[in-house]
Amino acid sequence: MELLNIKDLKESRYFLENIRWDITPKIFVDPSSITEESGEAADITHGYMFYVDMINDRPALVVIQLKYAFSKTVGYIYEIPEDLLRESMKCEDSECVVGMYPVTDKLAEWLKQAFGLSRAT
Repeated sequence: MELLNIKDLKESRYFLENIRWDITPKIFVDPSSITEESGEAADITHGYMFYVDMINDRPALVVIQLKYAFSKTVGYIYEIPEDLLRESMKCEDSECVVGMYPVTDKLAEWLKQAFGLSRAT
């Protein structure tokens, strides 16, 4: 896996426009799950999703590129406040699947600000 950084990802318009905030590890593992937003099965054939995992004994944000036939791990990011990553790792058992921890709303907001997708409040 490749070590990524926010500065480089922020420069990719394609990446920023294709972040899938709606895809969680639970939905990724079982895409037939009905999503709250649309009431339909999730489409995991495009975009990028995030989840938190332990990489080299440290919590990190993992980036996966979603594709039609298969998805692939792009890399991981350490340069995020560790308390936000650890908070994501305290999720309910039903939401944490196969060692993948979903991004909390607090972490998502931090990421949106770091990527320049929302203004600081």
